[in-house]
Amino acid sequence: MRTGKANIQYKTLLGYEKNPDGEMVVNAEQAETVRRIYEMYLSGQTLRSIKEALESGGFKNSAGTMEWTTSNLRTILSDEKYCGDVLLQKTFIQDCISKKVIKNTGQLPMYLIQNHHEAIIPRDRFDAVQVELARRKTLTSSTKKSAPTGMSRYSGKYALSGLLFCGECGTAYRRVVWTQHGEKRAVWRCSSRLDYGKKYCKESPTLDESPLQQAVLAAINASMSGCKVLADQLVDAMEQELAPIPGESMSLGDIDRAVTELGKQFDTLLAEAANGDADEYAERFRTISTTMEELKRRKAAILSIRQEQEQISRRIHAAASAMTATTVGITEWDDGVVYQMLEKVTVLTGNRIKVTFRNGVEIEQTVDQPKRRKFI
Repeated sequence: MRTGKANIQYKTLLGYEKNPDGEMVVNAEQAETVRRIYEMYLSGQTLRSIKEALESGGFKNSAGTMEWTTSNLRTILSDEKYCGDVLLQKTFIQDCISKKVIKNTGQLPMYLIQNHHEAIIPRDRFDAVQVELARRKTLTSSTKKSAPTGMSRYSGKYALSGLLFCGECGTAYRRVVWTQHGEKRAVWRCSSRLDYGKKYCKESPTLDESPLQQAVLAAINASMSGCKVLADQLVDAMEQELAPIPGESMSLGDIDRAVTELGKQFDTLLAEAANGDADEYAERFRTISTTMEELKRRKAAILSIRQEQEQISRRIHAAASAMTATTVGITEWDDGVVYQMLEKVTVLTGNRIKVTFRNGVEIEQTVDQPKRRKFI
């Protein structure tokens, strides 16, 4: 593994096969299934709905059957091989007696080989899926009572299920259908008000679905009215987020070289101190140690900021991809397109919402609510 030699398990890997020369190549038919899975997930569908769609559509898994599981789909969505990389030693055998295979969570080193083979999924799209996996995980809670968002699990049935939130209490809105005098009415309501009445949330409004959707579409079209301006905003946002770290003059390479040099000085000083009075060298030892600790702290800070920057960059790319894939104006509601473009929709008042896009842009929009008699 250290030398970069990968042992691929083709029997369980959908989309790839080994050619007569022993090289890893794309299986065209299976690759289309993989692309479909990624596309459906980014459009907001749940793992269960993807499973049902694949089974009803007659798509085969890596074993050649049409039986899919959500755990298998999650593995496909998080497998770095689909963007052309291979990460080695993700698991290891605990001991030679039990031969139990356990997940490597830091016990042993891992080895990443980038651009090892032809990718099925573009890297920016793969990164967008990883962000979406993490985002949905934050929306999920094992119990309804402990879910701060008002959702016990992610629901992909409606795009707004994971996007619409109450501006008063922060709880997620839920879609309900009310019936009065034989008339059915689809509305969105704060989950806290539905579950607990006015105990925790006193003023959150009820929004009719159709005008709410039209308001969201109006905000999307407003953001897309100037494509050149929006593109410039995306680039500016990315450049600002990925700019050099303020106040940091050293690169990671500079820090590593400095730490290595200090290590050599420490070893030399240690050899000198062995033949003399150790007390005379105490202050010099302390100075070197303090400097090394400071350099390590700066390195850790840089790595932490870099990781945050990468996540922001992925979100910007995902938003840009969704926007460029759509037309200049959207006239009909499309759950997939809406879900990919929006980060959050906040209900401010009964006729006002704030739409937050995945690139950070925010637009306040009026909701033209119909005048109706209140439901009891």
